[in-house]
Amino acid sequence: MKLCVAVLLFYMFQVIHGQPDYQGFISIDCGIPLNSTYQDSITNIVYVSDYGFITTGENRIISSDYMEPSLAKRYSNLRFFPHGPRNCYTLRSLVMGNKYLVRASFYYGNYDGLGKPPVFDLYLGTNYWHEVNYSDAGAFNWMDIILVVPTDYLQVCLVNKGMGNPFISGLDLRPLNTTLYPEVNASQSLVLVNSNRFHMGPTDNSIIRYPSDPLDRIWTTYNAIPNCTKISATSPMHNNLRDVYDVPPSVMQNAATVNSSRIDFSWNPSDPSANINSKYFFIFYFAELQHVPSKAVRQFDIIVNNKTWNSRPYTPTFLFANYFSGVVQGMENYSVSLVATKNATLPPILNAMEMYLVKPITAVATDPEDAARAMMAIQDNFGVVKNWMGDPCTPKTFIWRGLNCSYPPANPSEIMGLNLSSFGLVGAISTNFRDLKA
Repeated sequence: MKLCVAVLLFYMFQVIHGQPDYQGFISIDCGIPLNSTYQDSITNIVYVSDYGFITTGENRIISSDYMEPSLAKRYSNLRFFPHGPRNCYTLRSLVMGNKYLVRASFYYGNYDGLGKPPVFDLYLGTNYWHEVNYSDAGAFNWMDIILVVPTDYLQVCLVNKGMGNPFISGLDLRPLNTTLYPEVNASQSLVLVNSNRFHMGPTDNSIIRYPSDPLDRIWTTYNAIPNCTKISATSPMHNNLRDVYDVPPSVMQNAATVNSSRIDFSWNPSDPSANINSKYFFIFYFAELQHVPSKAVRQFDIIVNNKTWNSRPYTPTFLFANYFSGVVQGMENYSVSLVATKNATLPPILNAMEMYLVKPITAVATDPEDAARAMMAIQDNFGVVKNWMGDPCTPKTFIWRGLNCSYPPANPSEIMGLNLSSFGLVGAISTNFRDLKA
């Protein structure tokens, strides 16, 4: 018993002070008091205060009008940022070159009494992630991105664009096996579109996440298929997706079907940065959950924007998880149809789906040695606030005060000089200054 308590205390000390837990998870409840921590009663994930991850912002509790008994603890409070154009969380002790899922969560809850959720931008390091723009003060919203981290740390930045103070309710990071989501690499990431990661389970708006999904993806119920019938299986699934998307059995053991020959649905791009040339990546998951009679046939085509994507009619295999994926672009709206073939005697089925915006990695960050080993350490040593957060040199509009940077074409920016004469710094000169090689 004493050993278990000691391990738990060590574990909490690690996550409180900005380190991943034993699974590599970072789970932050933004806006709870300094050094606070608690274990979620549903997921058993330990959430910690954002102390150790950020030095700016103020804590607030949402309006009592939005405090519901079923409200998750992390949504009852938030951190907002009334000062500065850019405020950044720093997630440390990551593995350079590994894949991670990062999730930012937002619940406005009229915390400021204005009744008007703000509009602001979200950046991941130096690269634009998404605009945060929600009109419903009582809606739960989150944004997922899957990426390869270029260094051993990652910064999530909220940027004020003059339309209200940015805020955030929660921030999560989950490590992924390098074989998962092979579309993600050093040059592009995947941004979840409108929280479009769906399972076809019961119509009670149930959510599947950790521990049912060890990767802690959030799967919400899809209820937009008219007159659909939900079917399920309790037998074990054969999963050949483990090295590609690793969809959990709890997702694949449910499916939706219809009393007609087709399933239709659609999605619309929502990010203002998206345009007609933006690429979208979709994944549809299939598994037969019913014993199909010997003379019956379940067979259908997968049609996206009037184009048939499968080379031959598709028949899902009994209790065998499979997927179909593709990239589309050039449309303002996207429609999908699963259409039964002439030979089919059973309607199409669908178990789950994900839809992502493909985001090129375009902005080149400051040289990692300058940013991580030197300037961030100097900032920690002296407790400099100013605008010292995020990448020191990039984007140029957010360059740290007192820095002079160079921007070589297609190469990392470098710190060429510093002028700290007006900062009022005292104490010994940090040895990290010597790491500014340029």
